Amino acid sequence: MTIDTSARTDGTTRAEGTARTPANIADLVGDAESFLAEVWGNRTATFTCEPARGLLSMDGVWRELDCGSLVAPYFGILRQDATPTVSGVCETRIVQTKPRPGYAKPAAVRELVASGQVFLLRQLEDWNAGLGILVDALRGECRAEVGADAYLCAAGSAGVPAHVDGAHALVVQLDGRARWVVGEGEGESAVETVLDAGGVLYVPAGRVRQVAPDGTDTLHLVISVQQPTVRDLAELALAQFLKGSAAAQIAGRHHFGSPAEKVAWLRTELRAHLAGHDRGALAEQAVRLRQHEGRA
Repeated sequence: MTIDTSARTDGTTRAEGTARTPANIADLVGDAESFLAEVWGNRTATFTCEPARGLLSMDGVWRELDCGSLVAPYFGILRQDATPTVSGVCETRIVQTKPRPGYAKPAAVRELVASGQVFLLRQLEDWNAGLGILVDALRGECRAEVGADAYLCAAGSAGVPAHVDGAHALVVQLDGRARWVVGEGEGESAVETVLDAGGVLYVPAGRVRQVAPDGTDTLHLVISVQQPTVRDLAELALAQFLKGSAAAQIAGRHHFGSPAEKVAWLRTELRAHLAGHDRGALAEQAVRLRQHEGRA
């Protein structure tokens, strides 16, 4: 995988002797080219990025909750299957004389967190300026759909249950300490890692992962990076084929052919379509679609 350093601007250049919150992938992992060439998609790895703690703090999470502006879908409580819900923690408020549902109930959220539930802040890139800058940079550098969620767990809770998804994950420990267990594939032992505040963990796509507090309240950030999948490329190529001249021509006479003849026609024409396709252009279009999804 290559990195697009042209996505960086003078505004994301580190001033000598100063610390700032991370604004690109190199800030999180150091040598971005080596990371993407040797680590990405191959194995878990840990890094240190102390300035990342400035992206969001535990006190900041409670302030966001108490200020009364959190509204669904930007928050939730995790179920046992690691999916979020707002059941029991949201209310309807009157805003400019109109009822507006989905606002967070601070007391209810605090009670559930104290009882061992996980509080989730979703799509932080939409409303946290620092994370918005970082996510925008990662979209360009990784050529992918990127999003950021934060998880707050009380000490002694079970944390986030084991789960797996199709996205690569860059985990940033923002506050406290957490113990991660990541599956390394069939026939291989799981890797256990303890992250202190300022620690960064990379988890390749498709690996089972779970996390629990390690003796403290803990807040961690998960930056999900979803590149175009084979299915994305297949659906895009097929959609273009169906809009092409061959498909338009057969539409008026397909009823004259037998099923076997139709299969033979499809095999020939689809093979020709794929053989003549600009693979680079197809990949670029799939990337643009993924990046657009990340902004929805």
